[in-house]
Amino acid sequence: MYLRPAAPTSLARLSTSLVRKMLLDIGLRGGALALLVLLALDALLQSRNNRLGRITLVFDLCGIAFLIETAPQFHDSQAVWILVLRLASNMAAAVFVLWSEEVFDDTARPPWIGWTAVGVMALLAIWSVVTDSSWAWLATHVCALVLVVIAIGRVVLGRSNDLIEMRRRDRVVFAWGLGLAIVGCTLIGSSNLAMTPALPGVLGIALAAALFRLHRASPVSAVAAAAPASEPAPSISEMTDAEAALYRRLQTVMEVERAYRDGSMTIASLAKRLDTPEYRVRQLINQRLGYGNFARFVNSYRLAEARSALADAGQARVPILTIALDAGFESIGPFNRAFKAVTGETPSTFRKRTLAGPV
Repeated sequence: MYLRPAAPTSLARLSTSLVRKMLLDIGLRGGALALLVLLALDALLQSRNNRLGRITLVFDLCGIAFLIETAPQFHDSQAVWILVLRLASNMAAAVFVLWSEEVFDDTARPPWIGWTAVGVMALLAIWSVVTDSSWAWLATHVCALVLVVIAIGRVVLGRSNDLIEMRRRDRVVFAWGLGLAIVGCTLIGSSNLAMTPALPGVLGIALAAALFRLHRASPVSAVAAAAPASEPAPSISEMTDAEAALYRRLQTVMEVERAYRDGSMTIASLAKRLDTPEYRVRQLINQRLGYGNFARFVNSYRLAEARSALADAGQARVPILTIALDAGFESIGPFNRAFKAVTGETPSTFRKRTLAGPV
């Protein structure tokens, strides 16, 4: 039986396939790299007096480092400059945590949370790059996945408190898009597969960053960024008759009935109490009262009651925890952070100063 030799044809097809994949890799990688470089330059221009601009710049640089250090010609290189890029590439998850907090979290959350993530990832990345141990890389990739999942969870869960409609949509579109792209790149990197399948995810990161950067210039985002730390003056003169009627009902519920004392109060439960669609309540509190976050709106009433109680000599012996719980806070930690964010001092310092009277 005679068998025709197929090796030359197979080799030719294999070579053609490899060339096509290489050209595709160069094209996709080059396009993503060019876009990220442009975004980095844009972020550099905004970074002087803008914390978000600085974090976005670092995030873009992490993406650039990933594109370069995972290129086939550099994938196994141990050159010092490649190791530095590899270190920056593996910091993307921690920077994503900082970025998501800066964009979406306008509550009085301790700032050390995001920086702790950066510190942990930096130590793991240095360990992995220096030792090139499989266990070190496994720990780095697992930690990166955990951080991204936590960041996505916090962004999505925070949507119920968000009063900015565009930012509510951004939570789903941009946070999930960026987060899942990082997860995909991390999984592919940890499995030692070729990097070409990861490039669509990298392009997703770049495109999402570009769209988000453009969106940050919109008037609605400007309102969100300038959300007040204390209670703003409502623009009643600009309200329609329907809005003014809803505002009066809201005042009754919050100031007379003191609904804010309910620690589990949500925008949905408030809308039900007002017998009004939830979106109308969000619009009133955001567009007319100036709040970008529902928790901050409710806390303005809670803090006003707490300040009054702390300044009352007749309640000087009442524990601060009791005052916080009576005002609607569920624990002392959130109360202390919210109080200090508004007044610039702790509750105990405020009480001591106000009860001491003029010196």
